[in-house]
Amino acid sequence: MNKVMILIALFFSIGIMAQDKLHVTGKITGIDNKTKLSISGGEKEKEFYLKDGVIDVEVDLKEAPASVSITVYYDNDIKYTYFFLGNESVTIDASIDDFPNEVVAKNSKYDGLRYENYVLTKDLEKKRNDINKVIEKEIKEGAKPDSIFIKYKAELETIRKEVAVRQYEFLKKHINTDYGRHLIRFYVDQFTEEQFKTLYSLVDPINMDRSEIRFLKALCDSKQLEVGDIYYDFTALDLKNKEVRFSDYYNGKYVLLDFSNVHCWFCGKAAPKTALIAEELKDKVMYVTYHTGDNLKEAEEYYELKGKKGNIIWNKEGYLHPAMAMYRNMMTPTYLLFNPEGKLVKEVNGANTDLKTIILEEIEK
Repeated sequence: MNKVMILIALFFSIGIMAQDKLHVTGKITGIDNKTKLSISGGEKEKEFYLKDGVIDVEVDLKEAPASVSITVYYDNDIKYTYFFLGNESVTIDASIDDFPNEVVAKNSKYDGLRYENYVLTKDLEKKRNDINKVIEKEIKEGAKPDSIFIKYKAELETIRKEVAVRQYEFLKKHINTDYGRHLIRFYVDQFTEEQFKTLYSLVDPINMDRSEIRFLKALCDSKQLEVGDIYYDFTALDLKNKEVRFSDYYNGKYVLLDFSNVHCWFCGKAAPKTALIAEELKDKVMYVTYHTGDNLKEAEEYYELKGKKGNIIWNKEGYLHPAMAMYRNMMTPTYLLFNPEGKLVKEVNGANTDLKTIILEEIEK
């Protein structure tokens, strides 16, 4: 009897262990065995190649389910596709021409809903891409960018609003699924406070303690900051893993809150310049970089890029920390300048700006 119980236990343990990794098999036609591919979604990007035309790759997912990408370095170009997968065994049967959107992972518990969501707004995304191609063509032919963007602004805004309507209905239906919760942070600037509250009211009690739902609750309890609004206070960790509050950095100076990430190419490009700002304006401005990653190592790496200038804070929840929701952060780098009284005076998005001049103009007003 004991031997039987041991065999049963061993059987189940093997079954459980088999799902500790994502296992992807199948085919991608149109490429050969020499074509380099990579899969991302775990701790590190993993390179691999087809074997006799067949995919057979495993990857450890840090958290599952999660967004997973496969990149193909094809014919002097890069093609990619995204999935939403768990630690499971899935099959891909696609052509390189199906990239990026027409690829689905078969036998997945999760990816079917991701593909359903893609199909939901496929027609609108095509319209948007077509307009963007026209804009690009007209600019290349000599049209002024500002006038072209004004020309197509209304049409693009109509599309954006319709996408938001469809996505909101999708989320109402799927807020209690892993993929539905995964989508929340991508729409922080698309829905109203009332819509967020409606979504929150649809959450099953069993899901209330999930990080995505705590993020949603923060969206319900805050609004998009506007010039003149007081900052939102929050807790974070410094480079010594000590808990600090954002309000701790207010000491009679202006405060610059910089949302950046070491994996953001534009943030890396901006780092030497913002390091100079932190040093040269230190008598007037308290520079606080909020590293949006979820671990100390990456925050330390970005601090090195900044020449160890200014202050770095971070949180273990990464992009899903409530602070990211309160500040409606959707991109890096983003810079928010607050006056000594804590009121927002300026928001700057992107690295291609003369940030120092902008700050000095605001301070000297």
